[in-house]
Amino acid sequence: MNGHRFARQMIRPLGIAAAATASLHAIAAEQGQGTLDVLTLYALQPAVASAPPSSSDSALIAPAASDAAKPAILPSAPPAESSAPLTEASAPTTLQAATSTTPRFGAKDSWRVNLEGEWMADFQDANDVQARIGVAWFFVENAELALYGSGGYVSQPGQDAGTYGMDLEVRWHFLARETWSLFGSIGCGVMGSTSSVPSDGSEFNFTPSIGAGATIEVAENTRLYISARWDHISNAQTYADNPGRDNLGVWLGLSFGM
Repeated sequence: MNGHRFARQMIRPLGIAAAATASLHAIAAEQGQGTLDVLTLYALQPAVASAPPSSSDSALIAPAASDAAKPAILPSAPPAESSAPLTEASAPTTLQAATSTTPRFGAKDSWRVNLEGEWMADFQDANDVQARIGVAWFFVENAELALYGSGGYVSQPGQDAGTYGMDLEVRWHFLARETWSLFGSIGCGVMGSTSSVPSDGSEFNFTPSIGAGATIEVAENTRLYISARWDHISNAQTYADNPGRDNLGVWLGLSFGM
């Protein structure tokens, strides 16, 4: 009985020592130290055999079969910071992009296209209707120089006549506001006709004029012109007869910003 007890007492430490030796050899092999010598094993066996498994030895403990079936949980990578700038920060706003390219009415060095229609009469027996198209340049603030091509028709005693010509006119907008203005004008032109105007005059005449009027904004970059003016028809003694004619007229026009 005592022999069996002694044998059991001897076998148990030997088994523990053998298991510890195998573990130490495995650790040394993983760390590249090769096989440990006998003295080193002898010195380490009591500590390994008596020490309980620690958290640092968890890598040596084989996982249970139930744990192998579980999917591995990998650490999630932090979200990558986008190097692209935000759309709101990088793109200009619609208000910034939609800047107007047409200067305000009356601005120096601005240009406009003008369409005009006029009726004139000498309040006796002649009437004159005329249409004009031209371009205007504001050579200084609120002062424009306009060049027109014109065509019209004169009803008069004797033979009526068709007319054509060119006019140069200066307008000063002496009272200019954001949506309206008051102006004075002065100009001169040349006029040809299909028959003499007046009927006892000539087929070529000069047409000086002076007037006053107003502009009103009716749409974006669009002005309505309203004016009254005095107009004189004369050949300036370039022909033998120069009866001349004085007219009073009103005209309407539209001016478009460029």
